[in-house]
Amino acid sequence: PVAPPSKRGRKSAVLDVGTGTGVLAIAAAKTLRAPVLASDIDRRAVTIARDNAHKNRVGTCVQVIRSAGLGVAQFRACAPYDLIVANILLEPLRGLATPMARLVVAGGHIVLSGLLAAQAGPALASYRTRGLVLVRRIPLEGWTTLILARPTRGRRL
Repeated sequence: PVAPPSKRGRKSAVLDVGTGTGVLAIAAAKTLRAPVLASDIDRRAVTIARDNAHKNRVGTCVQVIRSAGLGVAQFRACAPYDLIVANILLEPLRGLATPMARLVVAGGHIVLSGLLAAQAGPALASYRTRGLVLVRRIPLEGWTTLILARPTRGRRL
């Protein structure tokens, strides 16, 4: 279970990395009733995700930007996030471990999906070394989703 978004006046409570069509961003906006910042490296995906957010009546809650990685100032300006979701390939996930760990609020969650079962261990190792802990591993038909949390106490990143 994911804690409800904190009420700190942030612009975004949820970050969707590699949003694609925007399905996770839309689901988060509708389910959590929280602002979402979504990003994708692909210009066409950004356009599609924006259109889908508007079609699903969450266009005012979901902001979609084009970005490779998490280095754009807008990510930091909207941080920290209560929830970060990423349904992308293993190598980009590993490369994003440090910035994601820095962007999630203490007590917040990161959900990594799109991992083949054999990739879950290497992905998990990358995030554990950044101080995140495994909350749940969900295997499904050869795929694995990892739910991680940033402890409320512990080392700073």
